[in-house]
Amino acid sequence: MSFRKLLPQKTVSKETLEILSPVFEGEILFKHQRFEESVEKYREALERFLPKSSGRFLIYNKLGIVYERLERYSQAIGIYEKCVSEGSITPFTYQRLAQLYLDRRNFGRASEFVRQGIRCLKNAKTDLFQEIYFWFIFQRLKLRIKRLQKQS
Repeated sequence: MSFRKLLPQKTVSKETLEILSPVFEGEILFKHQRFEESVEKYREALERFLPKSSGRFLIYNKLGIVYERLERYSQAIGIYEKCVSEGSITPFTYQRLAQLYLDRRNFGRASEFVRQGIRCLKNAKTDLFQEIYFWFIFQRLKLRIKRLQKQS
């Protein structure tokens, strides 16, 4: 099999590369555990994407992950909620919000994001295996919420 078939047949425009460059730089910085600098690059990238665009949802999720790594959970929640407020249909966002609220023992909010996440699966641009994966994650979160509520 030729690898040429796997490569994009079109070239990427210079403008597109310029728009995406902070995202690429943020990813490299993240991989090198330079999290503060990664935050700056992702914030810069957000300014280049239109509100409610799938590019912004991706960046919000990357930014949320960085804040979690930095143990800035309130900021992570804030950025994921901003993603939701712009209309994200990314199950990952809802899963992270549910988990973060569960970690804070805010069972009501955790349950709310589990429900929203399950609803979001109907419109998400995921393949069947991703949909099944997230469905199981959400079901597991529901069970954990119920179990922890009983213990409280």
